[in-house]
Amino acid sequence: MQRIFILLLLVLGPLGVFSQEFVQGKLLDSVNKNPVVFASIVLKGSSKGVISNEDGGFRIPIEFKNQYDELIISSMGYGSLIVPTDNLLEDIVNIIYIEPKTIELQEATVVGYKNRYSAKKIVRKAIRTIPDNFSTNPFAMVGYYRDYQQDNSKYVNLNEAIVEIQDKGFDQRDLKTTDFRIYRLVKNQDFPRDSISSGSYDYLKRNKVLEKGVLPAYNGNELIILRVHDAIRNYDQVSYSFIDEMKKDFIQNHDFTLSDDVYLDGKWLYAINFKTKINGVYTKGQMMVSKKDFAIYGLQYEAYQSDQSKRIFEIHSEYRPHQGKMYLSYLSFSNSFKVKLPPTFVINKTYMDMENRMIVIDFNKDLDFESAKAPENYELFFRNSNIHVQVLRVYGTEKQVVLKPLFKSERMERLFYEAVENNDKGKEADKIVCTVIGVKDTEGNVLGVSESKTYLQFREFFTQKILSEDKLDGEGIEMDRNKPLFENRIPNESLNSMEGYWMNTPLKETQTLD
Repeated sequence: MQRIFILLLLVLGPLGVFSQEFVQGKLLDSVNKNPVVFASIVLKGSSKGVISNEDGGFRIPIEFKNQYDELIISSMGYGSLIVPTDNLLEDIVNIIYIEPKTIELQEATVVGYKNRYSAKKIVRKAIRTIPDNFSTNPFAMVGYYRDYQQDNSKYVNLNEAIVEIQDKGFDQRDLKTTDFRIYRLVKNQDFPRDSISSGSYDYLKRNKVLEKGVLPAYNGNELIILRVHDAIRNYDQVSYSFIDEMKKDFIQNHDFTLSDDVYLDGKWLYAINFKTKINGVYTKGQMMVSKKDFAIYGLQYEAYQSDQSKRIFEIHSEYRPHQGKMYLSYLSFSNSFKVKLPPTFVINKTYMDMENRMIVIDFNKDLDFESAKAPENYELFFRNSNIHVQVLRVYGTEKQVVLKPLFKSERMERLFYEAVENNDKGKEADKIVCTVIGVKDTEGNVLGVSESKTYLQFREFFTQKILSEDKLDGEGIEMDRNKPLFENRIPNESLNSMEGYWMNTPLKETQTLD
């Protein structure tokens, strides 16, 4: 194993809060200095650990730093590291460089596996051996779950939980048989909360939609949505588009090629690239498979619109061996979605000036004079008749337009103003409707027109401990599958279940020490 060089970063924000509880680190590629995502960080001599975040960040409770001497760090495509916990300083972010490991030409020649199996044959054997390599006995995983959105790469609506997933085994249908217990729920207030993006999908009014496709709601429970999108666990059921049912459809739906082997924990794994294009959607991904028993270690899957410029969804999953079987290490599912933003330019108030017999419209922004003075942009309806209006005045900077109704008869005029007076007195009145279309403000915004905004939605689970069936002790509370995860209520006494587990909250902005 390698020894490492550690740099220090100063954390911007309330240092006193996290310094009392956690030591923090960030993993970077030693060659290109990019974050190393989804790396495993385990306290040596225990089963406790976390997975690095999108920025390579992770955190370890200080109590565990003091209890254990070393961290073991491993990641697909990198050499394993041992990091003495004494080297990790508090109140700063410890930068850890990890070296990529690529297969050498002579290594590939000696191993010689590539001449024995085609890419498609490896994938076929990997799928067929899932019942042998993954547990068909009941087990549970306790880990850190989170869901959040990203707005231009910034975290919003971050929700975090420690949950126990009670899996009845790979020979059982996951969606119907798996149970969930909740140890803790937190709606993180240290990151922005965005009420626009956090609403439910709305395909009727198109207020929040996937740009391409439909995502079933599952009662708004993002944890269940995440589980459904684990194609390995649901290999004999329909999981998600294009993989569909992995056992029957995956191979026939994709083209496969062998890539360079991938290194993990002292082993070289097959890396099989795949791609397809169906109904204007381009997909690509990679599967990592053991050369010894064809166990699947990882699956990455990405789907884009046909020009590959807009991502539809992306899924990353990794499994690691534990006591002779493969168990989930992490699962991440993200998708893009659009929300309709509230209009920027709107009407604040419309009222009748009875003394001067004029209609006054107040807007919320300065008016573009040319569009505001055009009479064709205003319509007045009364008793199923269209009443013409004259634009008397436009007060651009005062955000106001004054209209004069032009009646065809005295009778219609009398009935109109009687209706206005009755309405003012709280009496039932004939309906009067004034519509305004095509008016702009001085910034070019059209009245009542909404723009859309694209976000990314993430759901992620990171296993911290594997439990056999005989180790289950009823910690936490049972999750109600019929409502969103974070609408469940957790009593204070359930916090006792948190012992030995922690939330790997993403790091905030950082800056290098001079």
